[in-house]
Amino acid sequence: MKHKYVQIICVFSALILSVTSCNLPQQGGSVITPSAGETEPTAEPDGQPEPLPASPKVDRIKIRTVDGNAEFYDSGTDQKFIPRGVNYVDFYKNERGTYEDRVMATNVYDPERVREAFRHMHENGYNTVRIFFDTCGTGPYCIANPNGNGLNSGYLDNMADLMQIAGEEGIYIVFTANAIPEGGGYWQIFDQEFNSTGHEGFIDGRNADWIHSAGVKTKAAMWRDLMSGLMERNAVFEVVLGWQLTNEYWLWKQVPPLSLDSGMVAISNGQSYDMSDPDQKRQMVTDGTLHFIDTIVPIIKEYDPEALTTMGFFVPQFPNPTGVGGDWYVDTAPLMDTAQLDFWDFHAYFDTDFLDLEKNAENFGMVDYDEKPIIMGETAAGHAFVPSAQTTATMAIDWYAKSCEVGFDGWLYWGYYPWPADMVGKPWTLLEADEFLFDTLSPNNWEDPCSSVIELETKNISQNKLVRFSRELPESPARFAVDGGELEWTAGNFPPQWIEIDLGEPSTVGQVGFAVGQWPPGYTHHQVWARLSDGRFVLLSDFNGYTTVEMSLRHKLPVPVEDVVAVRFLQLESPSWAGYKEVEVISAPTPDETACFAKAIGSPKLMSYPSEDANVAGSLNANDEVYLDGIFTSDDGTEWAQVGGDAWVRAEALSKSDSCATSLTVLNEAPVRFVDVTLEVEVPASTEGDVFIGGFIPGTEYPSWIPWAFLLTKKSADVWSLTLDVPVGTTIEYVYTRGSFENIERPINCGETDPRMLVVGDAPVTQNDIVAKWRDKDCGG
Repeated sequence: MKHKYVQIICVFSALILSVTSCNLPQQGGSVITPSAGETEPTAEPDGQPEPLPASPKVDRIKIRTVDGNAEFYDSGTDQKFIPRGVNYVDFYKNERGTYEDRVMATNVYDPERVREAFRHMHENGYNTVRIFFDTCGTGPYCIANPNGNGLNSGYLDNMADLMQIAGEEGIYIVFTANAIPEGGGYWQIFDQEFNSTGHEGFIDGRNADWIHSAGVKTKAAMWRDLMSGLMERNAVFEVVLGWQLTNEYWLWKQVPPLSLDSGMVAISNGQSYDMSDPDQKRQMVTDGTLHFIDTIVPIIKEYDPEALTTMGFFVPQFPNPTGVGGDWYVDTAPLMDTAQLDFWDFHAYFDTDFLDLEKNAENFGMVDYDEKPIIMGETAAGHAFVPSAQTTATMAIDWYAKSCEVGFDGWLYWGYYPWPADMVGKPWTLLEADEFLFDTLSPNNWEDPCSSVIELETKNISQNKLVRFSRELPESPARFAVDGGELEWTAGNFPPQWIEIDLGEPSTVGQVGFAVGQWPPGYTHHQVWARLSDGRFVLLSDFNGYTTVEMSLRHKLPVPVEDVVAVRFLQLESPSWAGYKEVEVISAPTPDETACFAKAIGSPKLMSYPSEDANVAGSLNANDEVYLDGIFTSDDGTEWAQVGGDAWVRAEALSKSDSCATSLTVLNEAPVRFVDVTLEVEVPASTEGDVFIGGFIPGTEYPSWIPWAFLLTKKSADVWSLTLDVPVGTTIEYVYTRGSFENIERPINCGETDPRMLVVGDAPVTQNDIVAKWRDKDCGG
């Protein structure tokens, strides 16, 4: 889970005062309120827990060396074992609006949901899930004992039950820790040790939770409680592929002792290090990490002697510079030959990592490393950077295959269930888009990424193709729009601008889309044109409306278009210089019928809705050829043709091709109508900088709860305004910010900020709001 790419377990919402980092103690917590059918907190029993039924027969996964290379193998069949699976996270929203991964929480644990998922995976060849056992760390339903010290008995019951289900369904588990639970008395252990032993060079739990004796002692207590509790329950330890000491191990670069440039610092191993010496400082981190590992691994193996252990890491920032991790420090290379872990878990995402796999491997220190297996325990792409599951699959296949060449031995994709609509930082998960990624990456369809090749009939055929363009900046060339990376094409001027992708051969196209690349946000108009093998240009898609950061748009063609040799993405209007993060052209099987085309008669208007009183989105030129999605008859009897998804034109203004008689869909229901919603706010006279809203707008592709997503326009000294197009009938939630949740609005009493709510009717509306105070300026931060 990466600092910069918010597909992390420590999810923030508009209600959080500040973004709390993973692996850190959280100050205060959110409790789910029981509803009908939910249980109250589980009290600790007086006696021993009842053991589970007879354990299923599960063969251990072990490690051996074959021809100098370490590999996993099934001890029952003696066959090589390749971990293929997913991070199994399941988010539930608490009463404060914060999402948490609560797979095993005592009020929402659903064994049948777990069993259904594990069975579905196993039937399709998947063999491994990675599960966070302590992200539900606060409140009466989570891992910490709600009534005293130690762990929650009911939670451990659920954990043992989940292990039983995994064994019965043929799924192995990587159980990973993430943070010390807030309850259960563990932070009291930390505080007592931290204060009694001295903490020169440390200021609080940051960094001390890993390399000070207080952190090591606290984590050792938690791990002992966990392992002993599971043993008491006769848990099926054989299903655990690996016990992961932490999800992603890192330290704060800008916090003592790492931020110090003088003085001696003693750490958990009893040794002292000179902070004026960079080599000693680096050695301090290495030695502290090894001491932590050397303390926890024996505890795990005391209760599970055959256990395999591991730790997770995102890529270090050297020797090849990368922005992954931000101000977090990671250094894996010195650990590779000395740590008593059994295998490694290195995380590498293929949408936002600037580094290629070879440079990732160099930073991890895994070049020519064969002593222990290495899995890629997290990998994925996000909605903010990649337009669709199909493009994600195209990128994933290439990423998996190339990662074999640098030494990866297994892959666990990030996300099984689709994430909630109002959650920030959504990745493309396995079950989205009719399980497209699930089927594509299934071992039943792709047996071994290292030895077999999979050819997709539906994939992004624009990637790394020849690009023509109207303009480009040298530092942001047009090829960035088709390279599968985070960098974007920028034209260096305002619209109209375009890029055109040469597909190399006549192709059948079933979908087009793009990830938005613009700042500032605002109204934009995009068109996508196909050039056919006979030289004709056809308008495939028309996108018009408000767009902003971390937003992707796509249009699936009801009938795929054949004989396309090039696709042009044209920006007609934007408040920023033209550009795209990424574009996509998705191939499709040859259709049974021919797509419906039509030519414009005269210069008809393109409307945003099939009505004469709708907003005008643009116009066509005489003889422009367009792709038609469908036909709709309005209440007054007017026929409207749907052009490219978002636009409508009177059918009488078009001359349709013969194929329309059979392939044009008759639309019986009116499309969703959007109306203009204007938010006008009066802010304190002391307001500095720009004003934004972050929020959740259902029924749109707008990003959820990003505090800088929607920029308001200053109308006067204290009044700001924003107009969005919003679906009729939706309820929007929003808060005002000055670019971050640290600078969120506050009520007059400086209490917590409840989201504003607005129900959108069937007519344009202006909502007048007042911001009483700002958190940072008026309420003490």
